[in-house]
Amino acid sequence: MLADRFGLPLSTSSAAARDAYVDASERALTFYPGALAAYDSAIAADPSLALAHAGKAQVLMREGNVAGARATLTAAKDLAVRLTEREASHIAIFDFASSAQIETAIETVRKHLAAWPLDALVISIGANPNGLIGGSGRLGQKHQIAELMDSVAPHYGDDY
Repeated sequence: MLADRFGLPLSTSSAAARDAYVDASERALTFYPGALAAYDSAIAADPSLALAHAGKAQVLMREGNVAGARATLTAAKDLAVRLTEREASHIAIFDFASSAQIETAIETVRKHLAAWPLDALVISIGANPNGLIGGSGRLGQKHQIAELMDSVAPHYGDDY
């Protein structure tokens, strides 16, 4: 099993799929153009790479393409039977978030990051100012985002 740029295992044996997924995720995290095309490249190299489908769904949702995001997330969920616990949790978080189960999604983000603090895409779902916590309407949301970031920061060293 290959790993992403943070050393987290990916359920693929395709180096091309992994490389395209890493590129796509980096673009998604930094809001650089080309994330969708890179996720498409990862999916073309390994159609069973569920996290590539989930990442693509996240970008589509962010761009306002709700129908495309739902279809792509469905593909990720259909592949979830052969995933690691981390990958299944990652997809579940986005599923909860996209189906308006915000409190469940936030709690799942916290549990997920306690186990896998280097899952940067999950951090971006939770800690983005317009993400799960920031858009939740909760009192003290900025403080909650800061607490979440403080909990994972020691794991990143000098990584941006």
